[in-house]
Amino acid sequence: MFQRIKGSAIKIKYDLDFQRVPPNIHYQNAAEGAIRTFKNHMLASLATCDPDFPIAEWDRGLFQIGLTLNLLRCSRVNPKLSAWAYLYGNYDFNKNPLAPIATQVLIHLKTDIRASWQNHGKDGWYIGPSMEHYQCVKCYVPTTGRERDDDTISFFPKKIKIPKTTTEDFLRQAASDIVFILQNKPNIVPKD
Repeated sequence: MFQRIKGSAIKIKYDLDFQRVPPNIHYQNAAEGAIRTFKNHMLASLATCDPDFPIAEWDRGLFQIGLTLNLLRCSRVNPKLSAWAYLYGNYDFNKNPLAPIATQVLIHLKTDIRASWQNHGKDGWYIGPSMEHYQCVKCYVPTTGRERDDDTISFFPKKIKIPKTTTEDFLRQAASDIVFILQNKPNIVPKD
């Protein structure tokens, strides 16, 4: 079943043609390139973590790191699709929203699971989308040491600011909409 070639065991069960990569020449090995890409993406993702995030829990964000990497990479089989779309279909951001991993959140506690005088929220950390539930995210709660799926949370990012829409933005959009309507009058025929 195995044939010894220069000290390494090679499985010849499937009679595959292969060519070895020269030793210590990593750029020719596709697996090494994929490992380097994942490592760089993981380090970039962890660089966006909140400074107060318990770094011992870094592995809780691995699913989202892999998901975002596969959303960004092209499929090798069909380069017009992302790797995620090729494997699982188009990603629905409305169904499964994304945010930067390890962002501090306040999790709303529903009235039926909290006492009447208990706080209405619990501190936690966003660690990824909840793929099993519609518009829910996975949060890590340090007081319990567990993950939970939640639909009502407030984000408190420290490194990446959440974009805000000002009154000026609304007025600018309204003015451009009015100009567009005035320049492109619809052809409406009045009814008698």
